[in-house]
Amino acid sequence: MFSTRVTEILGIKHPIVEGGMTMAGNGELAAAVSGGGGLGVISTNPGWTSKSERVETVRRHIRIARELTDKPIGANMTLTYFDEFAQNQLKMLIEEKIDVVTTSAGNPKLVLPHLKAAGIKSICVVSNVKQALSAQRAGADIVACEGYEAGGLEGPDELTTMVLTPLVVDALDIPVIAAGGIGDGRAFMAALALGAEGVQMGTAFIAAAECAAHRNVKEAIVASTDLASLIIHRSRGQLSRVLRTPFTEKVHELDKRHAEEELQALMGSGPRVDTDTPANFNRGYRGQMLGDLETGYSSVGQVAGMLKGIKPAAKVISDIIAEAEEIAHQWAARVPGRRASAFAQQA
Repeated sequence: MFSTRVTEILGIKHPIVEGGMTMAGNGELAAAVSGGGGLGVISTNPGWTSKSERVETVRRHIRIARELTDKPIGANMTLTYFDEFAQNQLKMLIEEKIDVVTTSAGNPKLVLPHLKAAGIKSICVVSNVKQALSAQRAGADIVACEGYEAGGLEGPDELTTMVLTPLVVDALDIPVIAAGGIGDGRAFMAALALGAEGVQMGTAFIAAAECAAHRNVKEAIVASTDLASLIIHRSRGQLSRVLRTPFTEKVHELDKRHAEEELQALMGSGPRVDTDTPANFNRGYRGQMLGDLETGYSSVGQVAGMLKGIKPAAKVISDIIAEAEEIAHQWAARVPGRRASAFAQQA
């Protein structure tokens, strides 16, 4: 067992946090992750509903999770805009007495004082040191530094987890979680060696049995290789890492050629989930939630190629911890000394 400030602050057994994942993080998955000793996190828009329904949809998934486990549960807030929806979501999360809120895709400074006043712990996802320092100053309890390997929206700086994690650890006083490229015990131990006190995983949980993502996506993930993902929307300044398919390769090529009109026609065609959702998100819904990978896409990280088999979330966690414990003992045997022994004693 690995005890860190992250496990102490969040009240969890293992320092493993489920990523927000936009739409695939349903209540059942969050409960399974938390029941397995990690922190389950409900997406900003589980299942993807229209904007007018999203707050109550998240509330419903929080209650589903709490019916299934008595362990701490988190919820994600994407803060691209602190609009009426975000304000209503914040109000609802406080009403529901959510245990933890993770923030991403925006500045959390307007949200953190309200969370702290309500006794809710916070994890702020960042992609560079400046953002990490800003989150610490604003009152974040934990920072998750997300490297370029991660699935979904990417930071513009394209810093990898291996580089970003120690830079953020050195800059902050609060605990740091590593995110991006984490999918087994080796990566978990690498994160700890870099100074992180836990990890955040998205793709590994998309492939979990309880996740709401379509089975087509899960099967594609566990069958993928080292070239599982690619970046789209670079020309738009909205870098997003997605599953490599013939459709996303076409999007990628149009993007490389800056063929904006063709790209807009491709992404904007077909049925919409609702009129207030950007077309590219509808394509994401069609891929990730409906399993249509011929005309839609799914966010995945580079770690997809390492994942083998669709497993319950608790098994995902237990396998990682078991492998990490074995590595810790190997380190202690190979490199005698205080630091290696400390890892082994933790395990």
